[in-house]
Amino acid sequence: MVLMDKATEDKLRKEVVNYKLITPAILSERLKIRGSLARSVILLLQREGKIRPIIRHSAQLIYTRAGKGPEEDEQPEEEKKAEDGPKKGGGTKKPAKPKAGEKAVEAAAE
Repeated sequence: MVLMDKATEDKLRKEVVNYKLITPAILSERLKIRGSLARSVILLLQREGKIRPIIRHSAQLIYTRAGKGPEEDEQPEEEKKAEDGPKKGGGTKKPAKPKAGEKAVEAAAE
């Protein structure tokens, strides 16, 4: 059971589910609520499936918005390159300058 006023609950439902990083400290600071209430709200949102845990440590709870999981975001490298298109600048990579030791070896070889 989570008790808060209507304005805070509305802000919670609209904004918090869009935060990329959700912790009790962030909720406490942005919504001006106590830490114990922030932890209860996080558990409530997790049960509703609106946020998902990243790390649950005894000292810190870190969550993110529910959406695509990391495995759904990943694509093979070839598909990513094809979607990006050609890079700007399009120049070729300059050859590396030989190091001092390599110059001496080249000079001795000649």
